[in-house]
Amino acid sequence: MDKPDGPAPACPGPDDPGPDVAVLDDAEAWAEFSRPLDSDGRVWESLLAVQGLECPSCSLAVEQALGAVAGVRSACVNAASRQARVLWEPARSRPSDWVAAVARAGYRAWPAGDVRADAQRRADSRMLLWRWLVAGFCMMQVMMYAVPAYLAAPGEITPQAEALLRWASWVLTLPVLLFSCRPFFASAWRDLRARRVGMDVPVALGLLVAFIASSVATFDPHGALGDEVWFDSVTMFAFFLLSARLLEARLRHRTAGAVEALLSVVPQRVERERPDGGFETVAARRVRSGDRLRVRPGEGFVADGVVEDGHTVVDEALLTGEPRALPRGPGDAVIAGSQNLGGSVLVRATRTGADTRFAGVVALMTRAAASKPRLARLADRVAAPFLWAVLLAATGAALWWWPQSPSHAVAVAVA
Repeated sequence: MDKPDGPAPACPGPDDPGPDVAVLDDAEAWAEFSRPLDSDGRVWESLLAVQGLECPSCSLAVEQALGAVAGVRSACVNAASRQARVLWEPARSRPSDWVAAVARAGYRAWPAGDVRADAQRRADSRMLLWRWLVAGFCMMQVMMYAVPAYLAAPGEITPQAEALLRWASWVLTLPVLLFSCRPFFASAWRDLRARRVGMDVPVALGLLVAFIASSVATFDPHGALGDEVWFDSVTMFAFFLLSARLLEARLRHRTAGAVEALLSVVPQRVERERPDGGFETVAARRVRSGDRLRVRPGEGFVADGVVEDGHTVVDEALLTGEPRALPRGPGDAVIAGSQNLGGSVLVRATRTGADTRFAGVVALMTRAAASKPRLARLADRVAAPFLWAVLLAATGAALWWWPQSPSHAVAVAVA
């Protein structure tokens, strides 16, 4: 898609598909992130970038939301790459219907490669880094305050000093709960509102129950929950979870960056010959078979075609693996995605858009990123029942131990 000048447009809220989503219903617009699967164009394949996916149950929720839309034959969502592959019928459905369905499920969706998806991914990455840094700093301080309680012999720490260390730990845990752990609580609340259980539900409950129990023990050490505090465990758990998500995000962005780097090989604009013999600059997506294009040195070819005038050498290593530049002259074929390293040439386009060999390579890469193996699909189906079993086991353990020791019951449930 052509990238507009200036800052990226503001991203819509989780329950708002965006004011310009109807633009996607135009056939020329959806053709930029879709391709027909049959010669009649009755079934199309589209790729979406989905924001907010954190676990297999999240991807299953989006799949169910997409599958419920009329005209959608199937949907496959990969939580790791945060991409969805949708097979749909243009006669019965429109892209705005899927985006609205994803928004109702509590997530956001854009066409794969859209500038908004890239801008949102970068903003999320920066915010995740800040959350991780805050959690790491507070964790180290809280652990420092917890060390004396672990190492000191009975009576070596005065009650006043012990209370001061607990209050200091409580204050330092607040930023972790309110800022660093916000994604966990937001995702858990979204799942509960939709009456489903995701991975963040037990995580959020564990963090919240441990913090509340530790706060009660700090405010009232002689109460029913005892005087045991777990501020160090709360901050450490949050830090390790954010560390895992940060590494996952870096790997995911690296994969997305490889696809974007591949797409950047083809220029967004090209010079096309007018009927009067002059040339005009047009968007690459407006090029049609039979157009005559002028490609200058250093530019990429936007379509498969045949050289009609001029001599040059081209670099096709990205698509064919040929390490040497190849000579091309009148009558020779050139392919989209290759680079013009010699002189200016006039090329008559023979295949454009999704029909080029380059588009086929990109389609294979993006389809692989959005697809899931059979074991991953099985894990998606097992995830929700497994999480329910975890919550029921924790509740049962707490009820079992509560009559004997409320503080021990809380510790068992959190663990």
